[in-house]
Amino acid sequence: MNKETAMKLIYEKYDQIKEIVYQLDVKYFQRKGAYHEDITHDLFIKIQEEIDNLENKPHTILKFLDRIINGQMYIIYNKAKQMYINFLKRENKYVQFNVQKLSKREKEMMIEKPKVFQKDDNIQDKVDDLVKTFYWFDQKLFNLYRYEFKMHKTNMSKKTKISISTIFRTVKRCKIKIKEKLKDDYYG
Repeated sequence: MNKETAMKLIYEKYDQIKEIVYQLDVKYFQRKGAYHEDITHDLFIKIQEEIDNLENKPHTILKFLDRIINGQMYIIYNKAKQMYINFLKRENKYVQFNVQKLSKREKEMMIEKPKVFQKDDNIQDKVDDLVKTFYWFDQKLFNLYRYEFKMHKTNMSKKTKISISTIFRTVKRCKIKIKEKLKDDYYG
């Protein structure tokens, strides 16, 4: 099996793929088949690029074909849907996606809702406790940086007569320590 034979096998499914894209166009985007031929051609170009990027080994080509042809066209469906969305974004046209027409399985596969970000109120207390464990110079400099100079390194350098490079390195080192220790509390 070579790459040319693989593309010929995929081209034999042209009508079936075109129908999938047309149904996607009509059912979800309500464009009455306006762009389905463009999307179908772009889809074949994308598949051709993917085949060209494969190793020229028969088993990798067969594995790819098995995913595309024997996968109940699910991969084609997802690629076409994403290409359709990208195509409409390029055209700067607002299109409402009709979620009510999705099947139960498609709704389950949609992207899960993002976690609501709840900032821990006592994260400042945890940072303060962690800063107390730093070397005394780092502790004093970082607290000056946070509270007195409100994160203005140049003003801090002028008033304390400490070089800006020393302030920069010390603050950076402190921030790295804080991120390593408190990332689970903050993001978790």
